[in-house]
Amino acid sequence: MDMNGGRKRNMKGHVVVISYPATGHTNPMLQFSKNLASRGVIVTFVNFNLNHRKVIQARESLQRLKLDIRFECIPDGLPEDDSTLDSNINPAVFKHMQDNMDGSGLERLIHRLHASGDTPPVCCIIYNSFLPWVRDVANKLNIPQALFWTQSAAVFSIYQHFQNGEGLDCGRMPQNVIIPGLPELKLTDLPSAFMETSGSINYYLGQLEVVKDASWVIANTVYELEPETINSLRSTSLPFLPIGPSIPTSFLQDQNAEDTQVGANPWKAADCMGWLNKKPPLSVVYISFGSILVISDEQIQELAVGIQQSGQNFLWVIRAPPGHDHIAEVLPAGFMEETKERGLVVDWCAQLEVLSHPSVGVFMSHCGWNSTLDALSLGVPMLTLGVWTDQPTNSKFVTDVWKTGLRMRRRDDGIVGRDETERCIRMAMESEEGKQLRNNGLKWRELLKSSASEGGSSHSNLNAFAQEIISKAK
Repeated sequence: MDMNGGRKRNMKGHVVVISYPATGHTNPMLQFSKNLASRGVIVTFVNFNLNHRKVIQARESLQRLKLDIRFECIPDGLPEDDSTLDSNINPAVFKHMQDNMDGSGLERLIHRLHASGDTPPVCCIIYNSFLPWVRDVANKLNIPQALFWTQSAAVFSIYQHFQNGEGLDCGRMPQNVIIPGLPELKLTDLPSAFMETSGSINYYLGQLEVVKDASWVIANTVYELEPETINSLRSTSLPFLPIGPSIPTSFLQDQNAEDTQVGANPWKAADCMGWLNKKPPLSVVYISFGSILVISDEQIQELAVGIQQSGQNFLWVIRAPPGHDHIAEVLPAGFMEETKERGLVVDWCAQLEVLSHPSVGVFMSHCGWNSTLDALSLGVPMLTLGVWTDQPTNSKFVTDVWKTGLRMRRRDDGIVGRDETERCIRMAMESEEGKQLRNNGLKWRELLKSSASEGGSSHSNLNAFAQEIISKAK
């Protein structure tokens, strides 16, 4: 059945956006939806029972912006009374979303939207690769589809390069890898699945099967960050469209001061601004490892001692790991008391507001792609601790390509020790090399702001995509 056939309405274009229910996927896709709606496209943002309550928090900020974004929820088949499932990438949730979802809820929703007469027919379904079954719905209903890629172009290129290696044996991978459009990579620079023996890499490579049916690959990256990689991808006729950084536009442009937050926060953010206001410029080490990564008790303790030894002010976002009720149970004895004059430990914060504060001098990060883009967008150098999925690749680019960070060295047991932690903090905050990293970061900040401004690469790509969607509604 052709959902675009039948009644033609001279109305705005209408897209359905559906994201895997994890913060790192939902937030950039929700911000993209805001950017698209600001260009005259109606957006129906689809959630699951699992994350609907969190995502609709964004309505408050959307009301101020007066954007036409509607929220819908489809059943996910997960037990509603099981609070342990209410997390980001819980293995049980991940497997369920991959293997047990059949798309019937999404199909019924689109039929209902089409029959209601409240909106024009859906012109495009936009989804990310963690929900491969959405492709089947789009194909069945004959609706154009777009893949939203939430990682870097480099990671996409790496997966695509190895995609034809069905049954890839990671144990036989070369130590150095040459891929068109990328610098020479060591095996340890590739996404972590290439280092695993579980065979999970073949799943990640299989994700890209959906690309062959996609009219666009919309990527949360910036052309100026990865020009060689993006040019190489486009040389294969891949419709790769960089539209990033997908963050609230008040941090990139002056003309929209109301767009200050995405709104779909996994936890309540602590108010850190009063504390930061009391600290001198460039004097604070901001430390956060995102919404997913869980680090060991030993690693937390080593980091804490190194942070304390450095003598620097710090804002540390960290939650108690499994098996503990409070982070104080894991931190070294006396740490909280001895650092109370120069340190603040919180469960969660508004990261963009923190990174844009003049007191912040460096960002110690897991180097997830969203955090990496946040730091680049605001010109803050990084200390990278990447270990999982795309984080090692992002670390490689931050340190060796964009030259805005230091990669923290691990011991043979995989732990970043206290002395290495202290060394990296002092280097970033006190040395000439740290000043150069900061200067490089400021250059990238200006380039990313330019890309998001009128006439910039990402701004133009968003305009072109919106116009193509609107043209399909006429």
